[in-house]
Amino acid sequence: MPLQVGWKHFGFDEVTLKSDTFCASLSGLRIVQLSDLHLGKDVKVDYLSTLVEKINKLKPDLLLFSGDILQTSALRVKEQLDCFKKLEIPSYYVSGNHDIFYGTKHLKSIMQDNGVICLDNKIVEIDIKGSILQLVGLSDRYGFIRGIKRPIKELFSRLNPKLSTILLTHQPKDISHVNGFRIDIQLSGHTHGGQIYPFSIIVKYFQPYISGLYRYENTLLYVCRGVGYWGVNVRYKVSSEIPVFTIN
Repeated sequence: MPLQVGWKHFGFDEVTLKSDTFCASLSGLRIVQLSDLHLGKDVKVDYLSTLVEKINKLKPDLLLFSGDILQTSALRVKEQLDCFKKLEIPSYYVSGNHDIFYGTKHLKSIMQDNGVICLDNKIVEIDIKGSILQLVGLSDRYGFIRGIKRPIKELFSRLNPKLSTILLTHQPKDISHVNGFRIDIQLSGHTHGGQIYPFSIIVKYFQPYISGLYRYENTLLYVCRGVGYWGVNVRYKVSSEIPVFTIN
């Protein structure tokens, strides 16, 4: 489908990630990634309710939001955000550049009330089927505009190198910070895959990691094309995407 218009698409895509470093006891781990929702008042609650239902039916181990949840103040889309309260799996998010612009305070409060935890500049360890997975998140690199610091080296130095680790960060370029640390997988978004061809070709000059799977030293990087839109609610030859990862 070369042309995609509006909020009626559920681009679930099964993706297998084969990591040489991931712990064998976590083999088969299933993760859904949601990126770049860009929620505004034009996004129907019915769409998001159906999205949550479809995710629950997949029965993944984890749901990770990789930023740009907002396209307006969180208070204006509280009804939309409240749909995530029905998620039946552990869920985490990091802020994107649009979230920084529209304000992270209310977003964090509403998401937390709905059981979705902010992972900005934090590390958490999750027990999944008797094995420990380490998650680390970074707030968006443009947070400095709002006085938000990213103590990246200090944060990464606290990682347990014995644990399988996933880095959740909005912008793919943050892969440059993983050197010297055990980060098995990085999940990002931000680019929309270019969203509209041939603009997508131009985006490649500014975003070396625009869509899909890459390898950076010992880290697998997956860049999600995202669910929503920026500018106009149209995609052309760059469809929306909701990756459903199985890690082996």
